[in-house]
Amino acid sequence: MVVVEEDLRRMHDRLYRLEAAVEDVTADLGRSAGPKDYREAFEHLYESARDLVGTVVEPAR
Repeated sequence: MVVVEEDLRRMHDRLYRLEAAVEDVTADLGRSAGPKDYREAFEHLYESARDLVGTVVEPAR
């Protein structure tokens, strides 16, 4: 299967951003955390994950 390099690069960048967000949240919540911390963690993860919505890598023609 051959895909457009730009599509693959874009998906890689978005996945990297999500991975970094998960690492941030893991570190932040590893300490004692209250409701505000969990809310901020959720928002951070949601924003990163939302970037992947609609991402499709299709074979190039």
